Amino acid sequence: MICLDGSLSSDQMQQFDDNGVSGKIVFACEWVHGSDLPSVRSDNVCGAQLVVQHLYGLGHRKIAHVTGPQDNVLTHARREGMLAERERLGLPLRDEWIIRGDFSLKSGHDAAERILAMEDRPTAVFCASDQVAFGLISTLTANGLDVPQDMSVIGFDDIELSEHYVPALTTIRQDRRALGTKAAALLLERIDPASEMRDAPVAPVMVDVELVVRRSAAPLRI
Repeated sequence: MICLDGSLSSDQMQQFDDNGVSGKIVFACEWVHGSDLPSVRSDNVCGAQLVVQHLYGLGHRKIAHVTGPQDNVLTHARREGMLAERERLGLPLRDEWIIRGDFSLKSGHDAAERILAMEDRPTAVFCASDQVAFGLISTLTANGLDVPQDMSVIGFDDIELSEHYVPALTTIRQDRRALGTKAAALLLERIDPASEMRDAPVAPVMVDVELVVRRSAAPLRI
């Protein structure tokens, strides 16, 4: 089985062990924190760092982040990268600029409402998914702000709509084909009786990500 769900419970994971099938499971994209089952992952930490670097290069210093679901491994990895790069660059951080989301359009809408109510607004927002970015941009626009002239927005995933949204979304591209092919190859190795990798521990396989620059992020307007 190739599993894309990182929210499996400890009881569910234990059932895999109890039934002797753990050696036939590979995680792709998401993974279960603390599990030693093999996984293929996008470099989410690097992706978040690329976002902060890009916004910094555009002159932004007040950068907000809309996260994913609280217990999601992608949420933690992207937040980790964002915080590490922010610290490296010496960027200011206000608690209210870290906004809890859930990868959905609605969470982007809700985040925009919170940003609009702030006295000290950020000039740029890094969203943990493209869907969040779409909800954020539409709500900012409906309230009279121009993206990217008044506020820059960057997403994560590069889903198909990102290129066609208005404005076209700057985002982090995950190589979904590579995630799938590498996960399939790893699974085939694990279930091949003649493979030396059949029972060997496997470090997470990391897949590179890419910053795709479009129109939703622009230089800071002084």
